[in-house]
Amino acid sequence: MQKIKKSKNNYELLVVLIIGVTLITGLAMIVLSALNYSSFLAILGVSVSFWSILLLFFTPTKHAFLSLLSASASASGSNIERTLIEFDLTEKGVYLPPQNLKNFESSLVFVPKTLGVALPTSDETSEKLFNDKKTGLFFTPPGLALSLMFENELGLSFRKITLPQMQNVIKKLFNNLKFAQDVQVRIHDRTITIEVTGSIFNTLCQETSNNQPRTHAQIGCVLASAFACTFAKASDKPITIQKDTLNPDTQTLIIEYNIEEV
Repeated sequence: MQKIKKSKNNYELLVVLIIGVTLITGLAMIVLSALNYSSFLAILGVSVSFWSILLLFFTPTKHAFLSLLSASASASGSNIERTLIEFDLTEKGVYLPPQNLKNFESSLVFVPKTLGVALPTSDETSEKLFNDKKTGLFFTPPGLALSLMFENELGLSFRKITLPQMQNVIKKLFNNLKFAQDVQVRIHDRTITIEVTGSIFNTLCQETSNNQPRTHAQIGCVLASAFACTFAKASDKPITIQKDTLNPDTQTLIIEYNIEEV
């Protein structure tokens, strides 16, 4: 019996290690894509990372899933942080809706150089770091892989879900995946507010706030970013993350979004 248990543990460790190496390969592709301005590498890197995280989540070791997701979010956030600092970008990132994307099922964040810049068209969001008019930069959202995991769990794209339906959909998702104790979604006019209590992502979001403050303020932590991707798809409107705060006493993360005028 002891030998069987040890063999099982070794097998699980091997699976986690293999998936971990695959995830690191995906992250390396994302970094290289930023250095070489290659959208192909970015898409490939996000895809590899996404499936690695997804496979790991369905292994018995939830702790390993969180550890590697933390590593993925940290690498992505650090890359974004350096770019924001290098180009001195201070405006809020805008999560582009499908109508502004070449690939409707993907997601991109556009960070303008100045306030009031027109959003890029779908023709400008293919293989460039800058848009054609050099008025802003594109980033792969840190929560893209997580949003794709949500769609995989639902079995359909968020483009097929209306914004009002998102209130029940998100609650169902988190209950099924056991990602939090409770989730509340409120939509009022152009404001969306999410309250997530006892989320497994609280630590990751707090680390982003502490270690990558500009990424946290302008683009959001992995969870806030994932929700922004989903809301942009469901509403087909640009989305910005206004703020997120974590109450240390209740362990409730409150994230506020704004639906931007088109």
